[in-house]
Amino acid sequence: MKYLNYILLLSIAGFLASCELVESPDSTENLSEGFITYPALTLNGDQFMTIDVGGTFEDPGAVATLGIEDISDQTVVTGSVDATTPGVYILDYSIQITNELEEDASVTQRRYVAVASEEGKAIDLTGTYNGDGTSVSGAWTQAATVTKTAGAWHNIDKALASGNNLGIFFAVIDGPSAALNMVVPDQNSRFGNVNSTGAGTEAKLNPDGFQWTIFIGCCGNFGPIIYSQ
Repeated sequence: MKYLNYILLLSIAGFLASCELVESPDSTENLSEGFITYPALTLNGDQFMTIDVGGTFEDPGAVATLGIEDISDQTVVTGSVDATTPGVYILDYSIQITNELEEDASVTQRRYVAVASEEGKAIDLTGTYNGDGTSVSGAWTQAATVTKTAGAWHNIDKALASGNNLGIFFAVIDGPSAALNMVVPDQNSRFGNVNSTGAGTEAKLNPDGFQWTIFIGCCGNFGPIIYSQ
């Protein structure tokens, strides 16, 4: 039996040796085409910044790369900051290239800059609030949690005081007596853009909390929604 196995092994080896190694025409040719390059864009510094009214804004900029190549000089910045006027200012940093497939490949990063007074920066709305809302569909009530993050910035987990758990961010930029003291800047959510800067919207401090009417991209304006402790 061992001789039979030996003969079988020799036969297999001979068959393999007689086969011509044929290279697939696509095995190595244009190997680099499997790697499509897309740009990467990273903000320098913080995405959410706070500066004093009357202070100076120095843009930290952004770093853009294409593979190992630095293409930061191709970054386009849209928007500006007026450090003399309280408010929230948005800067969009964009980079766009044409990749190996001749597709337009682009990426954008957004920075939010709150220009706030000392009084506004000192306000901390961290806590749990009873949220009461009204709209054409009726009234509702839901508890919401607010957390101050840094500078003028805060997060809230229920921006509509409802069970949809819509989390957004906002800034307190001035004291209660100021005409403009809170801003919900334009931001993305699963329901579309959210803001308190469009027609028919507002955001303001109250003696025991705050309130707003905010725009939701999917459905229009919601509010007023009053948050009190």
